[in-house]
Amino acid sequence: MNVRPAAALFICVSLAAVASACGGGGGGGGGTMPQPSPMQSRTLSHLTCGHTFSAARSPFASVRIGPMAAHFPVAEPEAIAPDMLAVRFLGSSISSQAQAALARLGARQVGPLNEQGAATFSIPHLDARSAAASMSNLPGVISAGPIIYRQKTSLPNDPDFQPDQQWDMYQINMPNAWSVTQGSSSVTIAIIDTGYDTANPDLVGKVDKSIVFDKGTGAQDVGAPIEDKDGHGSDTSGIAAANTNNAALVAGTGWNVHLLEARVFPNGGSGAASNDIASAINWAVQQHARVISLSLGSLTADPQFEEPAVAAAIAHGVVVVAASGNENLNSVDFPAADPGVVAVGASAYCDQVKDQQGSGGYEYVASYSNYGPGLTLVAPGGDPDATQKNCNAPCTVDNLQWIENLDSLQGPFHETVSLFAGTSQATPHVAGVVALMASKDPALTPSQALSILRASADNIGDSHQGAGRLNALSALNQTP
Repeated sequence: MNVRPAAALFICVSLAAVASACGGGGGGGGGTMPQPSPMQSRTLSHLTCGHTFSAARSPFASVRIGPMAAHFPVAEPEAIAPDMLAVRFLGSSISSQAQAALARLGARQVGPLNEQGAATFSIPHLDARSAAASMSNLPGVISAGPIIYRQKTSLPNDPDFQPDQQWDMYQINMPNAWSVTQGSSSVTIAIIDTGYDTANPDLVGKVDKSIVFDKGTGAQDVGAPIEDKDGHGSDTSGIAAANTNNAALVAGTGWNVHLLEARVFPNGGSGAASNDIASAINWAVQQHARVISLSLGSLTADPQFEEPAVAAAIAHGVVVVAASGNENLNSVDFPAADPGVVAVGASAYCDQVKDQQGSGGYEYVASYSNYGPGLTLVAPGGDPDATQKNCNAPCTVDNLQWIENLDSLQGPFHETVSLFAGTSQATPHVAGVVALMASKDPALTPSQALSILRASADNIGDSHQGAGRLNALSALNQTP
């Protein structure tokens, strides 16, 4: 199975003349937070915000015209690994009946039997789903299926921590939340993504351990570099726990919490294999992660590798947070849809000008964000309009339509900070807040975290919001 990052298509815009576009109050419980200021000179077209615009389904070309990149969410077709089969067995051995069936298929085991009893097999020139069907109902076989590729969701002194730049942090009430706790360095968030930029100054010293699973077999890629050649992983890492109050770049929700990094996306590859993701999840549990952040997903479940690994992590007390997806569907992607996972959609700030003073902004669920009964809550993910997505001059970049955070110096644009949008960006906001909750209450369980996040979310008046929009202060206040 193939997975994609929840924000995967790059759209570049100039930040030479950054301007904000909204005044007035945002939705929810941010009443004491400073709100984004009106634009000094508005060069954007009149905006219409809400579900009428489904940006996630539009193919946009990349344009490079300025000093900072912007990354836009996109829905991509799902893919499965060719000639590969995933089988989950009961116990730690393969039954004779299963061995005979695998022999008839000409299957060869290419990955280790993992902690949940799943293994990867090579099945040259065979259809994975048909092969899986032939393994069903055999003694000792729990499930079988393809490998799915997932695709890429006190105030600090960081200079970009401003209401008209990192508006997302103000919207979820981070300044007041940090007065409750700034987190503990003994609490770690595992970022399972495209790796991280080891030279980015806002990540230096934040990562305790790293590993690479990118071979599509579930086996570690020993000696492979963790370096982020994409930017997606560095960005999600920064939102979750960038170095904060270091007088440089941006602030991260987790402030003092630390990171574990697992690269599951091959450099130059199209997606991350679900067996590799499962291995990364198991590794994170072994490294005592308190939170796992998954800004990736696609529409098909993986009951062989990924789902049991997620279940095992939750059983070990790890809170698993995952992106709902960018397809604008009334259902959430997997692994966000797996039982017990905190499924995160994206909220956005509508800076539509309703009068000459620029007032009338409000918060809503981003047009691309998946929703429905499986959604837990939403968090800031941005929602660029048509002008912003094609901002190739002359155009004023509107930070209120994007999420500003870290990028990778090793990525295509060689940036330390860029603009992003997607449920990928929403997800690490929640993961960072959960890490603060775990810092306050080391005994916090996944079910407690899920319950608190739902109960503490702000109602932004959108039917696609799940329980509401993340409120960090309220979540911490409701944490014992």
